[in-house]
Amino acid sequence: MGTKRIVIVGGGAGGLALASMLGRKLGRKGKADVVLIDKSPIHIWKPKLHEVAVGVIDQSIEGLLYRDHGLKNGYRYQRGALEALDPDAKTIRLSAFYNDHNELLMEPRVIEYDYLVLALGGVSNSFNTRGADANCIFLDNLESANRFHRRLLDGLMLLSETQTRLSIGIVGGGATGVELAAELHHVIESVKEFGYQNISKQHLDIHLIEASPKILPQLADRVSGRAQAVLDKIGVHLHLGVQVKEVTKEGFITQDGNLIAAQIKVWAAGVKGPDVFSDLSKLPITTRNQVEVDACMRVKGHRDIYALGDCAQLILANGKPVPPRAQAASQMAETLYRNILNRLKDRAEVPFEYRDYGSLVSLSRFSAVGNLMGNLRSGDFFIEGHIARFMYLSLYHRHLASLFGWFSAMVYRLAQKLLRWQRPKLKLH
Repeated sequence: MGTKRIVIVGGGAGGLALASMLGRKLGRKGKADVVLIDKSPIHIWKPKLHEVAVGVIDQSIEGLLYRDHGLKNGYRYQRGALEALDPDAKTIRLSAFYNDHNELLMEPRVIEYDYLVLALGGVSNSFNTRGADANCIFLDNLESANRFHRRLLDGLMLLSETQTRLSIGIVGGGATGVELAAELHHVIESVKEFGYQNISKQHLDIHLIEASPKILPQLADRVSGRAQAVLDKIGVHLHLGVQVKEVTKEGFITQDGNLIAAQIKVWAAGVKGPDVFSDLSKLPITTRNQVEVDACMRVKGHRDIYALGDCAQLILANGKPVPPRAQAASQMAETLYRNILNRLKDRAEVPFEYRDYGSLVSLSRFSAVGNLMGNLRSGDFFIEGHIARFMYLSLYHRHLASLFGWFSAMVYRLAQKLLRWQRPKLKLH
């Protein structure tokens, strides 16, 4: 039969974890050729993108280089973006690659596979709102986080010189929007330590716009209420039950015709599959640009193609889809890892079972809130403060363990802390 080639497109929480596990189990021993494809050379855990955006963490410390990690964990990394897929020929095509000066570096490439895993994650859904794509930053990847960071630094420089005001508008009161708003207020209170003596929180207006009547609409009222109280206390302007009908250079125009002025505009509402999926005509793509998969994460009608994470629509036994969360992508990666091993041994695959361990939202240094689904007691229970913050950080440690193994993850985390200890607490360059 020869060595099987397992191609994974997308190096997010699910795709990278799967490549790491398969690489250590099969790639190192030459039992399979494991290939990971991503358009970025660096992996940042997606729940931390808002911290990169405001400069709380430095990608040179927190970032993982796919090429280096692949060499150590038994998979091959190729940089590229999916452009087309031919299930009959069992090939994918990667688009041409250009450098920052728009010079062609690589022609389109065709890659063959025996098993293909689509793990491209999701992107924010603008719901075709006029002007959103042209005027908003979507915090979906490292490139967009760095773009926001550059805009923020420009704004801070102007504030320091003019002492006017900086207005930042965020559409979407989910976890990303709430965490970004809290982190921005932390930063504006910290910049004096770095020479911005003329800036205070009175110079910053943060507007959080949510169409639902509460922030964190998917979470319990107690979690949402506590998070809202924290944001109120630190001065975030909450616009609840407000829909945006248009985005202009000046800001957001609501359904009532009001303008919420914002120099920096962020769209963090809704989730849909990646835009390239609309071009994959041979796959079953939903109206939300996700690919339909069965209980074993096989793309419907294609036995050798799998999909996991936010780009996949998997309907659970209760009739609801798997929620777009990092914990769901990680669990799907673990199940698919076992199923691919079963396939290679001609054993039956097992269906995916989602376990909701609860939700945690970081409110920067101000607090953290969440609910844990209970093994300790029936139902779920509310947590906040230091306990919630500790649990939130433990999710990141669990992610690192899936990439390195537990011992190596502990060493890696210690090295990160030592590097951050002797670096500035804010990345202001």
